[in-house]
Amino acid sequence: MTTPFTAEIRAEPIAISALTEQAMEYLGGAGVDARATHHVALVIDEMLTNVVSHGAAPGGTVGVKIDILPDRVKAEILDPGLPFDPRAAPVPDLETDVENRAIGGVGLLLVRTLTCELDYERSGDRNRTRFAVARAST
Repeated sequence: MTTPFTAEIRAEPIAISALTEQAMEYLGGAGVDARATHHVALVIDEMLTNVVSHGAAPGGTVGVKIDILPDRVKAEILDPGLPFDPRAAPVPDLETDVENRAIGGVGLLLVRTLTCELDYERSGDRNRTRFAVARAST
């Protein structure tokens, strides 16, 4: 069994980018397929970018943990942002022309599409978002 990846960063764009790269290196080095590695990185990047952009927590400390299982990659993000359940966000209207549709929501739709599990709870003054991405069958 692989040792979990853990990191704490400041919720800032440069730190998010570095963390995403580190997570991809960890997953690739552990033999996780490229598709699952990319999907985990996209979900982490989207969720942490939302913390900075919408969670009223820029510069706060965010924790990330990644566990590799035989059939999936599980991850947990702890952030100090405003309470936000990504499962409850409305699905964006993709039928309307881009010029006429409301801004937002596409990233969270991507998160819901890429994950095979998505869970949320408020734990004290922090959001705890857990997700999993399926690995390729071997």
